[in-house]
Amino acid sequence: MKKNYFKILLVCALSITLANCDGEDGANGLDGTNGINGENGANGENGVNGENGEGFDDLVKYGNITVSLEGNRPDGEAFIKEEDFRFTAVEGSDIQGFNSIVKNPSSFNFSVVRFLSAPDDVFQESWAEINLTVNNPGEATESLDLDFQLLNYAVITEDNKYFTMSDFFSETSTGVTNFTVSDYAFNEETNNLTLTYSLDVAAANNDTGNDLSISGTVDVIVLERISPPAP
Repeated sequence: MKKNYFKILLVCALSITLANCDGEDGANGLDGTNGINGENGANGENGVNGENGEGFDDLVKYGNITVSLEGNRPDGEAFIKEEDFRFTAVEGSDIQGFNSIVKNPSSFNFSVVRFLSAPDDVFQESWAEINLTVNNPGEATESLDLDFQLLNYAVITEDNKYFTMSDFFSETSTGVTNFTVSDYAFNEETNNLTLTYSLDVAAANNDTGNDLSISGTVDVIVLERISPPAP
């Protein structure tokens, strides 16, 4: 009986001892492998283009002058810039100098200015301009005299830097070479004037301070003024 009693006491003592002993945490297991990424969803459809603002069509319906510049910036970095000047001044007092043809017995005189953005008296006066005289139009002796101007044009490059150009060039300008006008055509029924032009300008004679090549196209509708009858 005493032996059984001592056995019971021994079992109880061991039970209490084991219950009060906490074991140490084991090492963390290895991380599991990441799951496979799901497939990208299909692209949504493009939204519908918005409508042009009021008056926009009137400003661009008379055609454009494109300009391509290739050379080096004032800091010496090479650049190529292409621009589309397509906005026309439609105010009555501006048409004569900005979008007109004057027909004389032995010549046509074109004055064409196109703005980079909607014309404004203060903030949007960046433009490309050509003045073209066609001598003896339609005759075997027909010849062309063209001058070209960029006014207050900011050349903005891909690295978010810019420089400005306000330059005038003609075939007889100092430093201008290889001045060519080609593909000239004028439709007297529609007043559609088209041509291409190109020229090279020496470093000292343009606002980049480096040799510059300029080229582009003209595709415009010009307006002819109705003169009042002679008194």
